[in-house]
Amino acid sequence: MPLHSQMPLAMDLSLSSAPLPAPDAQAERGVKPLFVIDGELRVHFNNRGASALAQEGIGAGDRFVTRDKTFSARLQSWLRRCRAGSDGDGLRLALETESGRQVSVDAVHLAGTELFILTVDDPHRTLDGNLARIVEDCGLTPMEARMLRLIVEGLDTVIAASRLGIAPTTARTHLQRLFAKTGTARQSELVRFVATYVEELR
Repeated sequence: MPLHSQMPLAMDLSLSSAPLPAPDAQAERGVKPLFVIDGELRVHFNNRGASALAQEGIGAGDRFVTRDKTFSARLQSWLRRCRAGSDGDGLRLALETESGRQVSVDAVHLAGTELFILTVDDPHRTLDGNLARIVEDCGLTPMEARMLRLIVEGLDTVIAASRLGIAPTTARTHLQRLFAKTGTARQSELVRFVATYVEELR
């Protein structure tokens, strides 16, 4: 087969409005939110991760708008500079969601166009996704899953036991089972395992 026939066609972001084919649930998890906007904040494209942020008051509808006035002012100032040709560098901004969580937005100018790419780093969403994958991949019981979340939140076994309504000795037993199922030996290792978890390819 000729080499050029194997190359993917470039996507016309400025004209693309057809719905994307729905991925399966496995592929959908952990999608990093991405928006393509123009200088007037009109959204030309957004992926499934971005659509999920609408309930947090980020990028709902056909415009990239938020209630964080400081973020909006800085983003629009950067967009104006880019359109005037006085700023070609990327930008990273902190954004507060409606629920009060802090996320980071990276913005870059799509060279040769009037379009800009925004990606959202959401540590909380990433952690939730990692926990869900670990529960499934490591075969955790519901109680072990609850114990793991409390450990990741920084609680020791005594406080975790109190939260779960179980004896400290039972909590320690659950912790030992978590160590065995995740291949870790200490709570610090367990927390790092969750934070850096990469799902095994199947």
